[in-house]
Amino acid sequence: MRPPVRSTPPSPSPYRYLGRGGGERPVRVQVILALVAALVLVAVPLYLWRRPQPANIPSADAATMSSGALLPPPAPSAGSPDPQQLVAPPSGPQIQIAPIKTLKCQDPGPGRTPPERCDGIRFFEDSLARAIRDSAACAPSTKSGFVVSYILEMHFGKKRTNLFMGKSTTLSKSRRKELLRCIERAMQTPDWDRIPHQHLKYTINAIATYPAAAPSEDTPPSGGADTPSPDPAPKASHKSTPKKKAPVKTHRKGDAKHH
Repeated sequence: MRPPVRSTPPSPSPYRYLGRGGGERPVRVQVILALVAALVLVAVPLYLWRRPQPANIPSADAATMSSGALLPPPAPSAGSPDPQQLVAPPSGPQIQIAPIKTLKCQDPGPGRTPPERCDGIRFFEDSLARAIRDSAACAPSTKSGFVVSYILEMHFGKKRTNLFMGKSTTLSKSRRKELLRCIERAMQTPDWDRIPHQHLKYTINAIATYPAAAPSEDTPPSGGADTPSPDPAPKASHKSTPKKKAPVKTHRKGDAKHH
């Protein structure tokens, strides 16, 4: 015999969304969101606490410069010299060097290259000009100054130089050797393999004008040392004007009787 069919549908199970079916995914999403929120709450305070601080304190050099720019210079004491007086005054006229010229450039063979087509060797030009200025103390002092024509020959094949003075030099020959030695010692040692060049041999010329020596403070003005002293009184005057002799009193017999 067949059981009777119920007309009411069965009620759903209360545990349907807890462990099986479609209820499993929402539970996992909530757990993940909770973990992310907990991680953010822990990580953000740690980052704010341990983050590197910007360097607000300047370096020692910057602090010294800023303090020196803001603070006025200290006033000199009564016994200390003025700082401006300690600075050496600018020296007199400097050595004037004309633009260095390339006189000639040579290569093996009969052909010649015009001087205006020669390439300039900047290393030797700068070295010669610097050596002339650095050797100013070796130059002799003259009252009217002098001119020196320096001629420098460079041979890249033999890797050597030759420095001498030209015909337009007004310095006496007896004073040239020491000046040339000073300039040769002051010139830089060339690295021949690294100097760019197009020819084998070069000759350059530098004309230097040396100023006159400044008069020293101890030198008397013109005419001071040679000023003649006043002439003494002539001796003949003493002979021409004889000395007056005091009168000699003579006692006469009559005068003696009056006394």
